[in-house]
Amino acid sequence: MKKQITTECQLKAVKNIRLSHAELECIEHALRYIDKHYQQKISAEQLSMEVGLSKEKLQAGLQHRTLTTLHKYLRQVRLDKAKLLLANTNHPVKAVADAAGFVNESHFCKVFKKIHFISPVQYRLQQS
Repeated sequence: MKKQITTECQLKAVKNIRLSHAELECIEHALRYIDKHYQQKISAEQLSMEVGLSKEKLQAGLQHRTLTTLHKYLRQVRLDKAKLLLANTNHPVKAVADAAGFVNESHFCKVFKKIHFISPVQYRLQQS
């Protein structure tokens, strides 16, 4: 319950953030960068340097734009790419995990099951 209250307070604070047009452009650049480089390790520090915003402004701006954290947004992009690969290829799960930017197969399977409530293999079977 406390975690939900914290998240609601954080989202309320983020909704009140003021971003200039230039900062909004930087946030959009960050989203494009994530979509293009999701296979690589992406940190808030590295991304903030890439787009020219402070780490704090970047994180707040991304949360304002996506209604989620940088970490969760990146995870979702990776999961979406993995789901496409699972549905449209016969690549082994390890290859899918690697192609989607996950650290290893075990971590990928754990995250996939936590979010989708089924394993990657079960997901692939459902898509057939």
